Amino acid sequence: MKSIIHLFIAGLLVTAISCQRTEDPVAPSNNSEDQFFNLKVGSNWVYKTYYNSDFTAPNNPYAYIGRIDSVSIVGTVTVQGLTFAKERTKITYPNSNMNGQVIYNYVRVNSKGHLVCYPTLENVTVTETGGHVLHPGKDFEYSYSSEVKMGPETVGNLFYKLEKNKTISVEGAQYAASPYEGKFTPVPAMPYLLPKTQEISYAGGLGKVREICHEIYGKGFLETRLISTNIIN
Repeated sequence: MKSIIHLFIAGLLVTAISCQRTEDPVAPSNNSEDQFFNLKVGSNWVYKTYYNSDFTAPNNPYAYIGRIDSVSIVGTVTVQGLTFAKERTKITYPNSNMNGQVIYNYVRVNSKGHLVCYPTLENVTVTETGGHVLHPGKDFEYSYSSEVKMGPETVGNLFYKLEKNKTISVEGAQYAASPYEGKFTPVPAMPYLLPKTQEISYAGGLGKVREICHEIYGKGFLETRLISTNIIN
């Protein structure tokens, strides 16, 4: 499969987005944001990933690639005075070297209402507003920009921003979703590349419901969909 502009689950190409951080002055904590993302121990989500070969053709068929991600909150960890939810992802992907992999991430909602993540808490300095921003919650002022490189070559730019809520259909269910979108714009030296839009959508109180990750070259993309969940309130 061709290179994918990476957000989170697809995991085929890690661009500079995985290093995005925010270190501005903090605001008072907002408990409603904690409820929006729902990181209670015992909550779990199951996702399937599909491939579509042409994002420019609305009726182009999707094909299930055989991958299932089982995500669960298995505990909490407090480091340097900050409490993180320990998130476990088990990948089931037969005939792939990813099959059976178990990945841990450490996530929390910071004082800005952003869902942030650290892949490890060992030998790192954690701060109130540090970490990789997975989703900005309800913060429409937040944005993030990053160059996209293939080796030493810059091929485009990604600009991420929260868009207004919309209703989306995922595996037959309707969700009022909050889409965090990344617009990919090719550099002028790459006129054969197409503009395209990444997406990671959360539904309030439920969690992530859909993620879209595009190929850098070509028209194909991966779409990861929520298929089941058990939420602890």
